[in-house]
Amino acid sequence: MSWSDTLKGVVGNIVGQAEQGALPDILKGVLGTEGLQSILTKLQDAGFGAQVSSWLDKNKSNLPITPEQIQAALGDEHVQQIARSLGIPVDTILAGMAKMLPEIASAAGPAADPNTTPDPKSG
Repeated sequence: MSWSDTLKGVVGNIVGQAEQGALPDILKGVLGTEGLQSILTKLQDAGFGAQVSSWLDKNKSNLPITPEQIQAALGDEHVQQIARSLGIPVDTILAGMAKMLPEIASAAGPAADPNTTPDPKSG
């Protein structure tokens, strides 16, 4: 299963059909430019390592993260840049990321862990 298939599955499971509208575009815009590991690293560096660890550990429940915490980790300018490029309000982007990042990181598992180096033999 490809990363995009996993992402679509997670989006479909978490967000009802009526709500799905902008979330896939938000995630594609954010994850496509930076990658999940980069975002998780920024969250860890900003002090949200407990949340990130919970998402990557299949034996733990996902800890929540707020839109404000995501904005603090990524920075106002970066979030505004994403909003401009996608034509989506900042609040919508942050709410979508807060809702989806834990599930996407959890679905990706150890492959998304910013503290590990991918094994070239497995790719």
